[in-house]
Amino acid sequence: MNQEIKKRPSFKVMGVLFLVFVMPVLWIMLNKTGVHYSRPLPFFGEREVGPNGDTIYHTIENFKLVNQNADSVTLDTYKDKILLVNFFFASCETVCPKMNDFIAQHIYREFEKDPSIQFLSFTVDPENDSPKVLLNYANKFGAKFPNWQFLTGNKKRIYDLAMYSFLIPGAHDSHQGLFHSEKIALVDKQLRIRGVFETGGQLDKSAIIDAVRALKLEYKKK
Repeated sequence: MNQEIKKRPSFKVMGVLFLVFVMPVLWIMLNKTGVHYSRPLPFFGEREVGPNGDTIYHTIENFKLVNQNADSVTLDTYKDKILLVNFFFASCETVCPKMNDFIAQHIYREFEKDPSIQFLSFTVDPENDSPKVLLNYANKFGAKFPNWQFLTGNKKRIYDLAMYSFLIPGAHDSHQGLFHSEKIALVDKQLRIRGVFETGGQLDKSAIIDAVRALKLEYKKK
């Protein structure tokens, strides 16, 4: 009986030592080294086999648009960046502000200091969303240039990008001539779509952040 009493404190001490020293190490291993992001991300869109037998994946078409600073931009402007892309319009009072607030509070805040990540928000109402309107809109969400840019330009080109390049669900539909989407697309440095996610809940936040980290780990391993 006395021996049992003497043993109990030692187990408590071991438990405390485990929590103090071992758990932090495990946490760092999981969250910083990317061990739990090791599952490969999928590729979205059609694919074909090239003459040499390599798989050719769906990629984003180039574009020439204007950002909130009235600067002309193309895909080359964001070369070697991982892209997080969404579509919105500034006068929207329902889906769009909720989506962009979610991105600002959760996804952008997570990666705003990461130079390899670029956020792009395309307006689907370019007739009304001038660079000046987009700049004011960007400021509402704390979007900092240049790592979060809001783009405007030719409406048909933007809709074609949403439908055929970024494969945003709902781009074929319209609401007063404008489509709503709560989706955000993840595009790798080779311009291939690696994920299309909902924006709204805690699970969506985790799914997007984990996917970005998995993609970063993919490049780190190369």
